[in-house]
Amino acid sequence: MSRKTNNTNKTADIKVEDNNVDTTVIVDETVTDNTSVELTNEQVSDIATDTPTDKVVEDKPANDKQSEPEKHDHFSNIVLSGKGKKLSPKTTNHVFFDIAEHDEEGELYIRLSGNEGGGLHSKEWINLTTLIAILDEQVDKPFKSTALKPAFKGASSNNAGFLAGVLRSDDIGLIVQSGTSVFLHVLADDYEQKKAKLLALT
Repeated sequence: MSRKTNNTNKTADIKVEDNNVDTTVIVDETVTDNTSVELTNEQVSDIATDTPTDKVVEDKPANDKQSEPEKHDHFSNIVLSGKGKKLSPKTTNHVFFDIAEHDEEGELYIRLSGNEGGGLHSKEWINLTTLIAILDEQVDKPFKSTALKPAFKGASSNNAGFLAGVLRSDDIGLIVQSGTSVFLHVLADDYEQKKAKLLALT
């Protein structure tokens, strides 16, 4: 077998003896520039280097949602907590309350925090100055618990009655029972003094 090769175009004369038959095969090949081949290999190498297949992926829980910022509690400074008896003569259960100072306004707020024996009610914070303004309008006259409804945004039917029980409590004492009806109220004789003491809790 003999082979001839030049630098530009490869021309190979191949003689194969097969069954005493001479066969000549001419192959034309374009020689690829070695530099180009090396650059191509470098480019491939760069791609493989810059694009790793084994990236570290952080584990994330399913349905990952952006966490919401915590809501700031403006009423963390509780200045007075207590309880008042419910108005109904058929029960000895109590309603619980908190009075807190708003951390930005510096105003006092009151809320019904819970009760014994069940009964739905709103737990919203009520501006104490707004509540006292309602009471100031009840001077020298008996009034029902419904007079306190404007202080609430919530519409629970127990709100006004529960709040009246709180306002009658020994801790607050702004109102008292009127006559023989447990469901009628009047302002306490020392209403002004107790109001001033309450507002001085800030």
